[in-house]
Amino acid sequence: MSQQKDTNLHIFEYRPVRPFLQIPEKVLMYILQLTPSSFAKVYLYLYNLSYGVGLDYTITHTSVRKIADNLNLSVGRTQNAITYFKKIGALEKIESRAVIGTKFKVNVPEYSSSTGSWYFTTPDKVRYLMMKEKLLTSEKIVTSKIKRYNYVKKSRDKELFDDFREQD
Repeated sequence: MSQQKDTNLHIFEYRPVRPFLQIPEKVLMYILQLTPSSFAKVYLYLYNLSYGVGLDYTITHTSVRKIADNLNLSVGRTQNAITYFKKIGALEKIESRAVIGTKFKVNVPEYSSSTGSWYFTTPDKVRYLMMKEKLLTSEKIVTSKIKRYNYVKKSRDKELFDDFREQD
């Protein structure tokens, strides 16, 4: 049935109801080229916890173990990804606490046509990213995002579709 004939569909029904994250093309193009792909998952996770609320840093402390648990990665792989991104300037440590974790400043990738390579810079130096003017002082949005990751992981662990077998 086409969308024009269906009277139950509203014109703007395709728009997301909850807050959603828009990823600029340059960020996505860099992430798609990463090997191993688990590094991309870690960067996008931290990108979501920072730019997803309109800031260039994570306002809550995030631990390597929690990131690994939420993304279904090993702790070693997650630590390697964070070390790699620190080395190339994609992440900068702002504050670190032994029990709760670390706050990161997340830089964005930019492509240099003169050198033919990617480099990371602060968001105020790129034209494709605009930050919100109003700063968020509440951690509720980030906390809800982390809870959402936990919920998705728990639902994955239930193995709902493992018993599904095709009927002959």
